[in-house]
Amino acid sequence: MVIELDIRIPTVDPIKCIARIANQINLSQKIKQKAINIMNAATKSELSAGKSPMGLAASILYLSCLINGCNNISQTVFAQTAGVTEVTIRNISKDLRNHLDLS
Repeated sequence: MVIELDIRIPTVDPIKCIARIANQINLSQKIKQKAINIMNAATKSELSAGKSPMGLAASILYLSCLINGCNNISQTVFAQTAGVTEVTIRNISKDLRNHLDLS
């Protein structure tokens, strides 16, 4: 039906989701940049396919914080800020850790 009516469904840019969440939590530019690099790797590896952009962005920011030694922000904070569950953060983070070199 979408094809027949030539309807365009807008897509959400996960990079913008990273910026939005990071700004709400007041994360550093270093953490944002690492998150963008991880997002690009996830997109290139097609690990982002089928995932909620906000859930993916929050999970990547959480991982970026861990990588940069910022361990004082919990999964709960990221989940609440992104409007997703902690389970979403855990599952996506685990998937990314298993498939990407996050060093």
